[in-house]
Formats: sequence, structure tokens, C-alpha cells
Amino acid sequence: MKIYLVRHGQSQWQVSPNQDWDTRLSPLGHDQAKHLGKWFTSGAVLDGTTRLTVGSVVTSPLQRARETAGYLGEALGLPVDTQPSLTEATFHVVSELPKAQAPFAPWPEDPLSERYLDFRAQARTALGELTRRAEETGQPVLAVTHGGLIKTVIRTIAESDAFCLKLYNCGINAIEWTNGRWRVVHVNLWDHLPPELRTT
Repeated sequence: MKIYLVRHGQSQWQVSPNQDWDTRLSPLGHDQAKHLGKWFTSGAVLDGTTRLTVGSVVTSPLQRARETAGYLGEALGLPVDTQPSLTEATFHVVSELPKAQAPFAPWPEDPLSERYLDFRAQARTALGELTRRAEETGQPVLAVTHGGLIKTVIRTIAESDAFCLKLYNCGINAIEWTNGRWRVVHVNLWDHLPPELRTT
């Protein structure tokens, strides 16, 4: 069972943070999403032998994700379903994670904030919904969502809040359930984007 988690293309908010939080894609973000859609239909190879196949596409309800998913759904000839649990946190997620004084130093025992715990529960719900869809269809699911949500899903399957990731716009992250455990297959795959379209 495979789940592909794609971060949306560059948003207007990333270019001008003073704008409304639920912004659309920037012109560069549209180019990234178009490029990703074309790549998905070109017989894309994720590694030496594995071709990327998708059975369904779901998206966060936020505009930047829906616009990105629209390009993917059109390219793949698939409908795009909205999944509210894929929405982004309304706060800076990394600022809520624990911090150690030095590498390998003990982690503080301070409790995590309620809003982070709520968001982590949302990420677990999102993963559960994606898992059920993959099980019911018997095919990989492609979810277009946000950096904070993807990172929190990965922390959820790792059962650790002691790390963070840096994710790229339109980067592909792949997880799969196999042999009784979650496996992180790809993080930040962006080989499909030329250097001029790569942003964080």
C-alpha cells in the first residue's frame, strides 16, 4: 500500500507573507504544478525499476493545494476529492517541536502544546483516511497537501516529535505499508523539476 504526499507549488503567501494565509499559487507555483502533472503522465520512474502509478487524487481544501491538485487530476484523468484533514496548521509547526541543548543531549520533558497535539491528531486522522482509501481501491493514493502536514504525518509514523524536515514545493514524498511496518520510501523527490523551478 503506497501513499504519495506532494507539497503544493509555491504560493503567493511564500512570495509575500503579508497576504491572506489561504492564498493561490504564484506564477512560479503554477509552472511547478504544470511540470509535475506532465511528469506524472510521462511514465515516470521513481528509481531504477519502479514506475509511479496513482489510483486516486485527494487534496487539502486550501487554494494553493487545490490548484496544484487540479493540474495533477487533469494530467492523470482522475477526479480530485477534497479531504479536510489534509489542511495546513494555522501556526508555525516547527516552533512547537521540542529542542535539545546540543546533538545527542537529552530531550526536554516539557509537554507539547495543545495546538500541536491537536494538529498531530489531525495528521493521524489524515493518514488513516488515506490508508483506508488505498486499501479500498487497491491502488496508490496521491495527496496534495502542505509542508507542516507532511512532516507531521512522517513524525506520526516514526512516533517521534524530535526531528523536522525541509520540504520543497511540488516535491514528492512516498510512504508505504509493507511487512507490518511503515517505510519512508522517498523524501523531497524533485528530480522532475528543473533547477529554475525548485523552491522551498
